[in-house]
Amino acid sequence: MSAYYDLYETPSPKGREGKKSLHARVCPIKTYTQDEFIKHVAAFQLLPKNQIAGALTAIIDDLCDLLADGYTVEMGDLGFFSTSLKCLQETDDENDKIRAESVTFQNVHLRVSSKFRKRIKHAMKFERVHSLTRKQKKITSTVEERKKRLVSFLKIDICITRKEYIRLTGLTPYEAMKELNDFISQGVLRRRGAGRSVVYVAGENLKVE
Repeated sequence: MSAYYDLYETPSPKGREGKKSLHARVCPIKTYTQDEFIKHVAAFQLLPKNQIAGALTAIIDDLCDLLADGYTVEMGDLGFFSTSLKCLQETDDENDKIRAESVTFQNVHLRVSSKFRKRIKHAMKFERVHSLTRKQKKITSTVEERKKRLVSFLKIDICITRKEYIRLTGLTPYEAMKELNDFISQGVLRRRGAGRSVVYVAGENLKVE
């Protein structure tokens, strides 16, 4: 499976004119909830969901306690977690004592390890899409009409790929992926396989006769 991206115009510094430059930005299909993430890990790592959920909760609780005590925590290949502070009053005098009441928590920082970045870089594939914030061709079909086309397709072919669904509906890759994920959450479809071998089959809430 590919990471979807679109190109956006990079704002020029004030007072400068000339050819506009573009930069790439990831277009997320969805945000995984904790429950969805746990189910995903359980399915691909063949581990019990309750054990993953328990371990994740314990890790988050301990991480919070250690960071609150001022520690920096290494999380395997992921990297290092640390905290930053800020002063509630400004001073440039080292002899001007700032009491603890004037110091507060600011943020949590993650310094990602080079090994983790390299793993993502090696695995990441890209596909250009048109962001939903951009003007694109108008889709006249409704979700129900596209679902009927899906049923007709699955009567013959049993399963469907994302590219086949794009051709079937005329949706952009981004819209098609979002709609397929919506169908999965509704029980209309089920996902089978992983990576580029993913296919979609009828779910418990889709009758294919």
